Amino acid sequence: MKMRWWLLLSFLEMAHKLYCQDIIEECPVGWFGTECQYQTHCRTKCETDGDCMGNVCKIGWFGYKCQYQDMVSRFEVPYPKIPLSKWSNTNVSECIEDERIEEVHVYLKSTIYFTWLSLTVKNADLLDLFTIQLENGDKKWKCEKQLYTIRNNNTARIECQGRELVSKLTLKGKGVTSLCSIHVSKGRNLAIKQKVTLSLGMDTNASPDLVDGISDTTQLSSCTPITGSQNAPRKTWSLTFAEPVVASSIEIYYKGTMVDKSLLLIETLDGDKAVDFNETDSKDYINLFNVNGDPITQFKVTDAKKENVSNLITLCEVKIFGVCVPGKWGLNCNNTCDSKCNASCNEIDGTCPDGCLGYSGDHACSKTCETAQWGVNCKKDCDKKCAFHACDDKNGECILGCNGFSDPPQCSEVCSDDSYGPNCLCTDGKQPFCPPEIPGQVTPIEPKPESCQGVNSTQERVVVKLARGIKVMCDTQTDGGGWIVIQRRFNGTVRFFRGWSEYRKGFGDYDMGEFYLGNENLFQLTSTGQYELKIDLKYNDKEYSLNYSSFQISNEREKYKLQIQTFFNDSIADELRVYHNGMPFSTFDNDNDRSVSSNCARDSAGAWWYNNCYEVNLNGFWNDTLFGHGLQWRSITGYDGGVTFTEMKIREVGSLI
Repeated sequence: MKMRWWLLLSFLEMAHKLYCQDIIEECPVGWFGTECQYQTHCRTKCETDGDCMGNVCKIGWFGYKCQYQDMVSRFEVPYPKIPLSKWSNTNVSECIEDERIEEVHVYLKSTIYFTWLSLTVKNADLLDLFTIQLENGDKKWKCEKQLYTIRNNNTARIECQGRELVSKLTLKGKGVTSLCSIHVSKGRNLAIKQKVTLSLGMDTNASPDLVDGISDTTQLSSCTPITGSQNAPRKTWSLTFAEPVVASSIEIYYKGTMVDKSLLLIETLDGDKAVDFNETDSKDYINLFNVNGDPITQFKVTDAKKENVSNLITLCEVKIFGVCVPGKWGLNCNNTCDSKCNASCNEIDGTCPDGCLGYSGDHACSKTCETAQWGVNCKKDCDKKCAFHACDDKNGECILGCNGFSDPPQCSEVCSDDSYGPNCLCTDGKQPFCPPEIPGQVTPIEPKPESCQGVNSTQERVVVKLARGIKVMCDTQTDGGGWIVIQRRFNGTVRFFRGWSEYRKGFGDYDMGEFYLGNENLFQLTSTGQYELKIDLKYNDKEYSLNYSSFQISNEREKYKLQIQTFFNDSIADELRVYHNGMPFSTFDNDNDRSVSSNCARDSAGAWWYNNCYEVNLNGFWNDTLFGHGLQWRSITGYDGGVTFTEMKIREVGSLI
């Protein structure tokens, strides 16, 4: 029995070694993938799955498994003069942090149709603080609808809407002061290891060397003659993709004298449709640009057979750079984007950078919409016509019928005089789904509160949507309750160093997390009602409470100017009213402070009603004790301290209309 077990174990061990050896030795050096179809571009050791040790790519390549060709040629900073070669790396330890940098010029190796770039910063708080200007010759324009996809805490992919030829980019914004790397994508070489054929009246397999990623035209053994004498058979070389792709450019490397470009008939096909390409060429090289970004399924090069021309042209390599078609993702472009994505998905991991249809949370669309909400990131409310406040979380249609209307899901035909309720099925209120009600009337919707004064709860904090559509957190217990919390910080999970537009609309986690309600919301609230202000702080385990009898924010035209009156606290200095009252709001990209020599928001890493510069700064950097950066109320924290809890809240005490 022991001998049998020993033989069995020996057999299993040998089988395991042979199996593992097959996996390890499956691909030759420089290749990876289930069919060894992807070329490695690692500067260091490459793992069997294509990952590069330390995620360090060869110069000229970057991104997921180093598959994207980098088009950056050189960098230029007008001031100060600094070594810029490091920005071609991806090592966060080799970053350049310099507050003096205001803009960075990025020159490309050649003109391309710009699609996206990758930026890495050392300070993650600055990752989305960039603006991009695109250039080609004398033409300059801003990146339209700048779309961020955060790859990790320090790296983001930025896309621009539109399709234009670009030769240079200029980066501006606070983010340029903390750059680690800049890469501009040309795309992936999607032609590698695709199916190729050479037609001589019938299709035959062509040399795979033409799509091996090596563009050396001196190695004639890897080239294929495509033209010849007039009596030679007409040849067509073609490449067929396993999946349709969007090719941004096509590079054709050849050997011979191209006395006439029309010797070659070049076609790209989307089914039966020809794709429009521009072209440039030089010796041994032709470059085609996909004008409209149309998907292609096949690429053909054919001997055009010009009369009185006998010229040998030999194809040596074809490279087709691009991305997956919208709706597909993965290195082989054969994965379908989740229906949760509002538009297309990220071609590397399938996440949804354009938002989630019927979901919220993050790019992974992990959280379903709450009841009575729908749309991209759940930002829309179900129509009040929907019975039981229920609607489809993707298109907003009333899924449980219409309240007071007879034609679901359109909800346009009002109930007759003798019926009411869901789909007009109620007549006397005896049906289980029908409330007691007068026929002919629409079932009343539970009214939303005008302010937190109308919210009663045994919970200390509740989140509600007010009648005017603003989602707020209500403090229902402190000093009798009725408070609308407008700013809350207690653990540093939400970044408060943001620009004007974000402070205008508000940001953060309104569901019991950190947030800022937004200046436009504050204006809408305080322009119609009289509000008092309460600020709760905690510093060195001691709690402070500060009250003002009046709080008002002006409109955006007046830069959301702060107006407060009458301070109640004898033990703390009234620095907010004395130093900041009447000041407009300032952010790093909308400087409205009184300082002549500095941008207070930028220099203090916050956003506030700065004077020159501040005595109170509750939107500063979390847990930063550096002079001028922390969450400070100077008479409490001094110049080097920072509060560990701050909650600003307002309560309506009267009406202005």
